[in-house]
Amino acid sequence: MRLNTIEIRFHKCLAVTVLLILSAAIPVGCDNRETILVIEKPTEVHSIAQSPSSPASASISLEPGKVITTLKAGETAKATGVYHGQDYDGFKVKLADGIEGLIIAGDTFKVVSR
Repeated sequence: MRLNTIEIRFHKCLAVTVLLILSAAIPVGCDNRETILVIEKPTEVHSIAQSPSSPASASISLEPGKVITTLKAGETAKATGVYHGQDYDGFKVKLADGIEGLIIAGDTFKVVSR
C-alpha cells in the first residue's frame, strides 16, 4: 500500500513537471508560428555564455553574459527558445540584425504569437 502511495505521488509530480515544460515550449515551437516579444520598457539583451551546470557534470548550460544591447519600448525580438535556469527564466531571441541573445523574463515585454 505504501509503495502505491509513493508511486502515485511520483506520477503526479512527473505529470506536473511535464505540463509546465510543455506549456512553456509549445508557444515557441509549434505550428510554425512565430513568437515575438514586444518590448514595453527598456529591456537588456545579454550575450549567451555557456558554463558547466556543475563541476561533477559534463553538461553545458546557458547563462546570460554581458549586456549586448538594450531594446526600447515598441521594438520587437523573435523568440527562438525558452530557457529555465536555476536563478531565472528567459527567452533566447534573435534580433532584426541577426544577433542572438538572452532576455531575462520580467515585466518589460509581452509575448505575442503570429
